[in-house]
Amino acid sequence: MHERMALHGSAEHLWAVLDTAVDGIILIDALGTIRMFNPACEKLFGYGQDEVVGRNVKMLMPSPFHDEHDRYLEDYRGSGVRRIIGIGRDVEGRRKDGATFPMALSVGEGHHDGEALFVGIIRDITEQNQFKEALKEGAEQLKAVVDTAVDGVILIDSRGIVRMFNPACEQLFGYWQCEVVGQNVKMLMPEPFHDEHDDYLENYQRSGERKIIGIGREVEGRRHDSTTFPMELSVGEARHKNEPLFVGIIRDITKRRQAEDQRELMMKRLTEADIERGHFAHVAAHDLGQSVRMVSSFCGLLSASYGDRLDERGREYIALMGSAAGTMRALLDDLVEHGRLDFEKENESWFDANKSLGVVLENLSESIEASHAVVTNDELPTICASPVRFARLLQNLIGNAIKYVASGVVPRVHVSAKIAPDEWIFRVTDNGIGINPMYHSRIFEPFKRLHTASQYAGTGMGLAICKKIVQGFGGRLWVESSLRKGSTFVFSIRRVWEDA
Repeated sequence: MHERMALHGSAEHLWAVLDTAVDGIILIDALGTIRMFNPACEKLFGYGQDEVVGRNVKMLMPSPFHDEHDRYLEDYRGSGVRRIIGIGRDVEGRRKDGATFPMALSVGEGHHDGEALFVGIIRDITEQNQFKEALKEGAEQLKAVVDTAVDGVILIDSRGIVRMFNPACEQLFGYWQCEVVGQNVKMLMPEPFHDEHDDYLENYQRSGERKIIGIGREVEGRRHDSTTFPMELSVGEARHKNEPLFVGIIRDITKRRQAEDQRELMMKRLTEADIERGHFAHVAAHDLGQSVRMVSSFCGLLSASYGDRLDERGREYIALMGSAAGTMRALLDDLVEHGRLDFEKENESWFDANKSLGVVLENLSESIEASHAVVTNDELPTICASPVRFARLLQNLIGNAIKYVASGVVPRVHVSAKIAPDEWIFRVTDNGIGINPMYHSRIFEPFKRLHTASQYAGTGMGLAICKKIVQGFGGRLWVESSLRKGSTFVFSIRRVWEDA
């Protein structure tokens, strides 16, 4: 009695497992007749249990399996040859609506009262197959990208053995893929990297110290013919089955190196030409200045000694000659200064920009008093540059600010500075006549004037000299302005390491 109750309880437990199983469970006999069809099977195939039990299992199979199943069971009964029993496989199932789906089928065999029974465990693998297909498609796309990449792509393992070598690498190094895959990557390296590479990989795996992984650098590659070439190498690290793999992206930079060398040579030649031109301008302007000073001196002597013998027109001519000589002398002095900036280097030192501004204002005191100009400033920094040239720069900019104002306007000038990561930014702001934006770059060119000398005196060299000085400071000079709204001349001076 107790034994029958235990058996009955075990059967109830078994039915509960079958009814709640996530996977489909089907039981067929040796003739292929369905004996059991659990709820999971109902969901998978779309049939109710009463529509399936008692019918041949081939109703759940698409062609050609539908037509072959009876023969397969007959062969198994006659010969005992198994094709799926005990091993399982992926097959196709057919739903009630005729649609098919992929399923993993595992089949086990049992016996009851001398009769063979087969239990099938069924799992819908549609999503699994879709995932596999997506992975396969992604892998194919990745392979297509790697194979058609302009840059070389190489994959090595933790021992330095090449696992992948794309067609771009074949062109770069002159090796076929089959000649490289399976070999140590150091075959692509010239000395001393060839002998050091194994030690580098060993040290990285032991200590984690990186020299190139994740950063990249410019190195040398060795071709099949033993010639070398410069290349840009970027290395990334990945893991596959817990093994580190290293992906190298390689770009031949031979042309870039050649262009850089040519540019460096051209800059050297331009610098030498600038120095030579500056020296020539300095000497020529200095020698011309001697003659102009002589003309100016003789104009003065002529006026003093013979002025009373000349009529009014003669005295006017002498005055015009003296004025022209004075203008020429100022221009030549500016040319000498401009040329000197190209080949003469001033010693740099630390100085207080506030004190330098004070000296500038003393030099400009006559202009300031005559125009009643108001010059203010914020606290200025202590900087490292040429004090003489810095003062000349400020004097030119403040002098211009005082000069270029509308008639009847009291000049107001403000000097300020602010710190930036690598430089100081100085600003000289005024309330002058302003500058049309279309002329912002032109005003820094030598002899470029926007007004006649009769309107505003000058040689047209002041801002060109300012630009040269600022470039010597490793900075930039520009203007922010519009007509009748004043101007702000901005210049930067690089900060040296003690300051930064």
